[in-house]
Amino acid sequence: MKTKWVVIVLLSVVFGVVRFASAAEEHEHKEGEAKIPATISGIWAEVKEHEEQLGKIIADKKLDKVHEVAFEIRDLVNALPDKSMDLLDDKLAKVKSNVKYVADIAKRLDESGDAGDQVVTEANFKKLQDFLKTIEAQYLPEKLKYEEKNEHKE
Repeated sequence: MKTKWVVIVLLSVVFGVVRFASAAEEHEHKEGEAKIPATISGIWAEVKEHEEQLGKIIADKKLDKVHEVAFEIRDLVNALPDKSMDLLDDKLAKVKSNVKYVADIAKRLDESGDAGDQVVTEANFKKLQDFLKTIEAQYLPEKLKYEEKNEHKE
């Protein structure tokens, strides 16, 4: 009889852990499901729009909304290297490196926003902006110029 209860308790614990892990993963990935434009200029236009939106959210102290936009920026920036094969090797390497930093800072923005920490969220946003400037500097300005009539989303 004891064995039966031990098995039931163990199964309950395992089921709870699996549900918790699944919910956490869904939260992390679902929030950043952005539509990715087909071109570098389209992606960059979306990044800049989301960056402005994130700045307003933080200024308005709506920190519970930070993660959504931060993860959308992460996903957009993550799409840049595959569309940037015409960059010189050193510039492409810098883009790829900064894509990793943007992913890390998006996670930090999520954490500081969820914690309601305005000061840390503002500091993380500043770091994000610095990484975005570094990425932007790797491209010729005309490559990032957005032309809506030629842009189609995937």
